[in-house]
Amino acid sequence: MVMLNQLSSGSFARVVKIENKTLIREKLNSKGIVEGSFIRVISCFGLIVFQVDTKTYSIGNKIAEKIRVIEL
Repeated sequence: MVMLNQLSSGSFARVVKIENKTLIREKLNSKGIVEGSFIRVISCFGLIVFQVDTKTYSIGNKIAEKIRVIEL
């Protein structure tokens, strides 16, 4: 397992755990990003840009380091 901000562009991963920060968890849940979600990293320069289903999101490194994933 690695943190989301450790993946490279073009990687596919599955969200395993979102560190227990209530505000971060609520923000991600409201966007449909939950434990078990499959994501594809588009870019990891500056902001982390990724897709969940057909939607594209961007988050900062501080939030990305709270998301534990398994690279596929």
